[in-house]
Amino acid sequence: MNTILSLTAIILVSFGTSFKESREATIDAVTKDVQAVYAEAKVYPAFTSNIIREKIEREEKVHIMDVNEALQAAQDAGCKYVVLQPTHMMYGLEYNEMKALAAPFADSFEKIVYGEPLLSTNEDISAVLKAVVPEIKTGKKEAIVFMGHGTEYFSNFLYAAMDYQAKLEGYNNVFVGTVEAFPSAEDVIALTKKAGFKSVTLTPLMLVAGDHANNDMAGDDDDSWKNQFLKAGFKNVNTLVKGLGEYSTVRKIYIEHIKDALEDLEEDDD
Repeated sequence: MNTILSLTAIILVSFGTSFKESREATIDAVTKDVQAVYAEAKVYPAFTSNIIREKIEREEKVHIMDVNEALQAAQDAGCKYVVLQPTHMMYGLEYNEMKALAAPFADSFEKIVYGEPLLSTNEDISAVLKAVVPEIKTGKKEAIVFMGHGTEYFSNFLYAAMDYQAKLEGYNNVFVGTVEAFPSAEDVIALTKKAGFKSVTLTPLMLVAGDHANNDMAGDDDDSWKNQFLKAGFKNVNTLVKGLGEYSTVRKIYIEHIKDALEDLEEDDD
């Protein structure tokens, strides 16, 4: 038995989603995979959105812990070590909030360490591209447009960086935009048109396929990405409402980040 692992809690921190089917296919799938790999550890999923947590409890009668509750559960279970692993796309406001919530528990454990978000390095971006792009079936002259959330935090540049890296790695039909920041839908439409594409498949660059994917991307409102592309003259606009957490190879990236965080614990213990 791995002594450290048996005394460790792995808390998987997500913003959360009230879309039950997507939650089961993504966040729950990540949780199951992590528990399967680290069977000796205590694994707790936690949502940072109280609105989503309350909605799930009200509509489904299911309680999902917040970060404080998960940390308290780890303490009550006798854990000495904690790995807080975000399922977020990148470092940003949500990641900072996670660390702030954990700060009051610093003296409750021997050590708390933090795993990296999904897109933390060029290697991570490359791994996500290799995991997802080949799984998206497209026509010969069809673009793949990833829709990210976007953030006011400086790490928002990663969306444009991912677009750039996709081209460097030979994915010339891949474009990346955001709902709330740069690159915008208008930016991505302009770039895909300039590249000569007339058909596109839209898919979320998010762990879950929740409100943004179903409504902002694939919805019927005039300002949905689907309808914006159609209005811009694209002949075929397909939507793949599939969160990144549904790809087993993406889930493995989170597991690798947990492995790296656990190595930090083991080094301190030596």
